Amino acid sequence: MADGPHGGAIVGHVDADLLEYLLVVVPAVERVADVAVALAELVRSETIRLIDVVLLHRARGQTAVAVSGGLDAPEIAPLARSAVRSVRLSAHDVALAAVVVEPDVSALLLLVEDRWAGSLSAAAREAGGRLLCGERVGRDRYGAAVDRAVDGVDRRWIPDLLVRGPASGADPELAVDPAAQLHALAELVDRGVLTLQQYELQRRRVLDG
Repeated sequence: MADGPHGGAIVGHVDADLLEYLLVVVPAVERVADVAVALAELVRSETIRLIDVVLLHRARGQTAVAVSGGLDAPEIAPLARSAVRSVRLSAHDVALAAVVVEPDVSALLLLVEDRWAGSLSAAAREAGGRLLCGERVGRDRYGAAVDRAVDGVDRRWIPDLLVRGPASGADPELAVDPAAQLHALAELVDRGVLTLQQYELQRRRVLDG
């Protein structure tokens, strides 16, 4: 599998097969610094490469999520300076991630290259393949399965760990856009049609699919 500027795995010194986004939530914006220190150490140790970082905060009693990025946000300015920024998260990317941010909560939205898996990705390319996809397994799903996935149990009776199968195609489209749904719900709150409590109930339904 050949590498190239756009058709291969290595794009601008970044292994494009190892990109993922992470959303780290904390109960207050003041606690972001604690996470930033740990993240900076992962970057220094070359465990990950930071590509982009965005700070999100949803104030209590608000539907909107405030978005800060780059050097404009002092809480993440040191991280932003260390980011490669060969590509950036789009406004819609940020809106999709912001869907899960709870009231009075702050979050770091990170785009990273998983450099710890670099040797695995390189070995796959040497073998004519690639590291195709992956997904973080939620702790609730793990907790539901951990005591039931024992040797000898038929896999048909083990609770699912995957939320969905791997995306197919270069540009998979969401059947329903949760960011657009929440935007419409927020407009109803602004017009006085929905209360904040009703908005939160509907937001939960959107998240649950």
